[in-house]
Amino acid sequence: MERLRQSPVTLILFGINLAFFLIEEIFRIFFDSSLFPLMALSREGFSEGGWWQLVTHGFLHGNLFHLIVNMVALWFTGPLLEELLGGWRYLGLYFGGIIAGGLLQTFSSPESVDLVGASGAVCALLVGFATLLPRLEITALIFFVIPVRMKAATLGWLIVGVSILFRVFGIEPGIGHMAHLGGAIAGFVICLTYRKLGLVRPLPEIPPPIPQE
Repeated sequence: MERLRQSPVTLILFGINLAFFLIEEIFRIFFDSSLFPLMALSREGFSEGGWWQLVTHGFLHGNLFHLIVNMVALWFTGPLLEELLGGWRYLGLYFGGIIAGGLLQTFSSPESVDLVGASGAVCALLVGFATLLPRLEITALIFFVIPVRMKAATLGWLIVGVSILFRVFGIEPGIGHMAHLGGAIAGFVICLTYRKLGLVRPLPEIPPPIPQE
């Protein structure tokens, strides 16, 4: 939790995602209503003038597991990216992923389907992280269970490759694989641009451990 207290923008994003999830549950349980018709992204809604759906869909989630998965990824990458990029550039990366993922998923689908979730933003953060720190050794949880040691760049390529393969072969069709891919592409382009423009802060040095007597 100390990481989050030092990362106010990430903490605010956590709070907004959680607040919208709770509001949606209250509407569903007590009022038999939903935020989805207004805030989820669909081709029909966007073409009828619901431009705000490009952003608002990224703060709704279909269920608690969907929310937890995205928030775990935000916790993993958000604080460090916020430190490296600063608050405004970090938000640019986050919202760039939401918008790019939403557009690619919505306009590559054969029919109009409601899209919700922060997956586009999360994939932008993960691939942005891999773009800025490609050689950093990390431990990724494959299928959220199996710990695998790899370089950050490998994780970035996995996100891109799995998104494409799952879409091509129709695996888990209820998941927005093109939203993942769109977010990943946005994360790479945005962070590569930040790096080339010299807008990335140096990674803070970690002090060596105190030797044991």
